[in-house]
Amino acid sequence: MLAVTAPDLIKPNSFASRRAIAIANANLFRGMACRALRDGKPHGELRAANARAAARIVLRQARRDASVNRMTAAALAIL
Repeated sequence: MLAVTAPDLIKPNSFASRRAIAIANANLFRGMACRALRDGKPHGELRAANARAAARIVLRQARRDASVNRMTAAALAIL
């Protein structure tokens, strides 16, 4: 399995790294959905639907984290 490393310019816990991880995970789940449809194993449609749902959940959580991050940054700016 391939391992992807982040460039040194991105801080390990920064917003950019969390976003990159979420996008990579969503792409992984979408790839799993495509493979589930093509592999010919039982319940391929169900496995593909579950993988696509997981991708949507990952992206929804990343959006929620970004909005919370913006709200906390705005609250701290006021102080």
